[in-house]
Amino acid sequence: MLKKKPILVMLAVLVVGFIVVAKLMWFSSVLVGEKSHNFGFIEVMPPKTVLNHTFTLTNISGRDLVLVDVVPDCGCTTAEAYQELILDGEELALPVQLKLKQSQMRKSTIRLVFEDGAVEVLTLSATGRLKDSLRISSYPIVIKPSGGASLATIGFEQFDDSKPPLPNFTLPGGVKVKTERWNLKSKYNDRQKVPADWSMQLSFTTEKELGADNELVVSVGDHELRVPLVSKAKPPIELPYTDMPLP
Repeated sequence: MLKKKPILVMLAVLVVGFIVVAKLMWFSSVLVGEKSHNFGFIEVMPPKTVLNHTFTLTNISGRDLVLVDVVPDCGCTTAEAYQELILDGEELALPVQLKLKQSQMRKSTIRLVFEDGAVEVLTLSATGRLKDSLRISSYPIVIKPSGGASLATIGFEQFDDSKPPLPNFTLPGGVKVKTERWNLKSKYNDRQKVPADWSMQLSFTTEKELGADNELVVSVGDHELRVPLVSKAKPPIELPYTDMPLP
């Protein structure tokens, strides 16, 4: 019975040693190079801004690697692997894209899975800022004469917890606007660099035919937005922007 004890200890040592060697071989880093990229502050233009980057990594595993899967952790990230076989000592070039749609801090990971079980994790990050803190849901705004009220919604972002000032409106003669109160859609989050998002519904009426030279001017603080007012719908065009600096 006593003789079995040293044998069991030796077996345990061998098993632990095998596990350690396996981890070092298969779970240690097999690629070297920049594995994390931060785009920094990015101006976001609706409906989205797409950022491009290419990771260049070198195979230092001492063996050839076969890439079998590339797995982003969210729909905001895409990656295209044009090469499956990465020979020992050769480079892998991996183009990736990160999409930004709003003012927020975005972080995404991309898992590279190899045929032998090795895994590498890459990281992309960026902090988005909408080009214009003041925006409107309809452009142009279609108001039919004596056809009832036409609705639109203005949105406003700011990096604190205070309520925005009331908007000022400049309207052509014969056009009236009614406003609701500011509605807080999402709170300011300093840790995630996400601004407070406010919205206000507007209701327009008129009794006259509106031509191409009629426009609404709305301002909130230092931000100003000009929006055409028409009686007939036109094909959508690019949203207007102001040239306010990033905070």
